[in-house]
Amino acid sequence: MHLNGYIDDEAWFGDEITPEALHGMLYPEGEEAQGDLRIFLNSYGGSCNAATQMYDELKAYPGNVHIIVSGTAASAATVLAMAANRLEMTPGSLFMCHDPVMGAYGNEADLEQAMGILRACKNSIINMYCQRTWHSRDDVAAMMRATTWMDANAALQEGFIDAVMTEPAAGVTNAAFEHRVDPEDAKAKFQSWVDRHRPMHRSVRN
Repeated sequence: MHLNGYIDDEAWFGDEITPEALHGMLYPEGEEAQGDLRIFLNSYGGSCNAATQMYDELKAYPGNVHIIVSGTAASAATVLAMAANRLEMTPGSLFMCHDPVMGAYGNEADLEQAMGILRACKNSIINMYCQRTWHSRDDVAAMMRATTWMDANAALQEGFIDAVMTEPAAGVTNAAFEHRVDPEDAKAKFQSWVDRHRPMHRSVRN
């Protein structure tokens, strides 16, 4: 299975991965869930809410879930990735965590409520990160605050993934396996997502 695109609650621009779409892939109509699952993930992030739904969906899946980051797992995509029974990255891939962001408009009470939503969202993400990594909650919170980009070796060292792949898996060509993601390109595509939703109020994005 390939998950490639921004994560959102609904498909708006045609390049999104949605919880509904993931559910349809996991449980095709008229068929039972198929045993173990391998997912190739490339996503620059998106909606915290959608990513959490997809995390829960993968956690509930009856077989083992093996996720391979092939490209970039940024922002909300890393939340989804935490559901894997085994999480790996190809050598040239990138992994990024950061504080959630949202637009807010209104009076003092509205802005205070927005701050509360952001804190709750961040704590929920920390919950998922801490189930996999060896870091304390304070450590993870600091990494998110700093907007931390990691290559595959750094993500392994920090405990976010289980292994760096040493040879292509079935479904990954040699060219794709040897591809190295340009960090500036990845940052630009993540920022494109943020800019796309900047006018939206009260929609938490990670």
